[in-house]
Amino acid sequence: MIRKIGILGVGLFCLVSILSCEEDFNDIGSNVVKNTKFNTNEIELEIEITPIDVESVRADNVSLGNGISEYWLGVYNSGDYKTLESSFVSQLGLATNLRTEDVEEASEDHPIDSIYHLDDVILKLPYTSTRKGDHDNGSPKFVLDSVLGNPDAETTLRVYRNGTYLNLLDPSNPSESNSYMSNETYVEEELISDGVFSFKPVDTDTMHIITRTRRTDFTNTNTETFETEEKLSTKGPFIAIPLNKTRMQELFWDKFGDTELTSTQEFVNYFRGIYVKAEGTDGSLLPFNLSTSNPAAAVEFHYTISRFEREDGNDNLVYKDTIASKYSFPLNGIRNAVYKMTPGSNSIPNDNFVIQGTAGTMAQVKVLGVNLAKIRLNDPNNAILKYEAFDNNPQDDYLSLEELATVRDTANDSFGLLVNDAALTFYINQAVNTNKDILPQRLFIYTNEDDGSGNTLPKHIVDAYTESQFFNGNLVSTDDDQPEKYTIRITDYISNLLDRSSTNFAPLILKAYNNPTDNPFLTGALNTNVFTYNWNPRGVTLLNQNESTHGAKKAVLKLTYSEKR
Repeated sequence: MIRKIGILGVGLFCLVSILSCEEDFNDIGSNVVKNTKFNTNEIELEIEITPIDVESVRADNVSLGNGISEYWLGVYNSGDYKTLESSFVSQLGLATNLRTEDVEEASEDHPIDSIYHLDDVILKLPYTSTRKGDHDNGSPKFVLDSVLGNPDAETTLRVYRNGTYLNLLDPSNPSESNSYMSNETYVEEELISDGVFSFKPVDTDTMHIITRTRRTDFTNTNTETFETEEKLSTKGPFIAIPLNKTRMQELFWDKFGDTELTSTQEFVNYFRGIYVKAEGTDGSLLPFNLSTSNPAAAVEFHYTISRFEREDGNDNLVYKDTIASKYSFPLNGIRNAVYKMTPGSNSIPNDNFVIQGTAGTMAQVKVLGVNLAKIRLNDPNNAILKYEAFDNNPQDDYLSLEELATVRDTANDSFGLLVNDAALTFYINQAVNTNKDILPQRLFIYTNEDDGSGNTLPKHIVDAYTESQFFNGNLVSTDDDQPEKYTIRITDYISNLLDRSSTNFAPLILKAYNNPTDNPFLTGALNTNVFTYNWNPRGVTLLNQNESTHGAKKAVLKLTYSEKR
């Protein structure tokens, strides 16, 4: 399909002029140009792939706000890619109407008095899940989304009081927003989880039992216990991590009404948030929904109110009822993901390369150009050989993109080639990757440009926003559901280089697509800069450009073009 016609060595203005005077040239928009005045050919441009090790990526929500709601937590040891221990740090929002006793004692005007009892403190984290009908007993059935790793191995979590102040503004330049990378370090001020918490992901974890305490006699301390069930409003599954009740009572419950908990600013200065840290060499990695529109993600103080009523005619207080309640401090404000990466245990096969999201691996894709020596040997009648004279460096025997951009065909009124389609294809190593569901579902490519001061700036290639429906990069599977390849169409990008609309011949960068931050219209308007976020933990092993090893499945750029007869 022709999204944009590019001419080797001819500007867009010239193209318009040529089309206007060619009465027969009227079928632009089909897959290739079919016309008696043009020949259509296909040529391979060889590429060179170099792995790029990623040290860190941006992982905070400072600029995106609630645009990041999904945070991965746990351990993923695939063997073939970097082992990922994924954690997160988050501020807390301040709960309202905090109190641990009645406003006033019972009297004639206020006949009820109450006793508050703190029962349990938990960190509640809702799984990302999908409802799939109902169980036989009528209760809703859920399936956990995107479980990676070994669900039979326990994952270790610890919750710390964060001692690092999280700032929206850059301390070195307060006029700019702050940013946090995935390898930031945080002060683990104190452990507030009730020891070490270990879990295995279970889609039936839809309730947490709270053991509660009530008093039925106002004058003595005798108590009795009962249980209640804590559930999400969606009835979906969640993790309830027990926090140290004694310490949380000292930090929060006993300070209700104190200055530290009377305003948001005082509160974030006093309690700088929580650090939920995953550790281990094996386990499960799962996404958790921490969206502020889903207030279930919170530190919860579950308490019981035993209410007593004043008897008529005397001051005795008799038991009235019990109310089970809670205060929720939502995970709110600044959040940041923390990725600890360690090398995979399996070596990468020869002539393969790896793409892994988060702080994993990307790849540089350099377009070498047309291999003239190979074409002379295997296809001596190929039409591209007529342009050998444009090879300015005969020693390499390649027609590079820069050299193709200088092509002129003076016999045809300086009319060169029309670029119909340019597609990069990367084949998957099917011996390593057998399960398509755990692979990146899309790959993404961009380029680096000089910002004018000697620094490089990641930029979307033009196809990402002019031809987004064709740009693609999606995972393609075989008829028997085996992962096969990724194809990315870069027709406009190549056209712009060859007609000199663009002069940025820098290598391309291949990465795991990050949803939604790799969308150039993320903010509603076009942003040509590529964000450096990535919370996609998946990896894939791809075959490189070595033809002698991979044959027809080598990584390659195929160019379909037409030329005037």
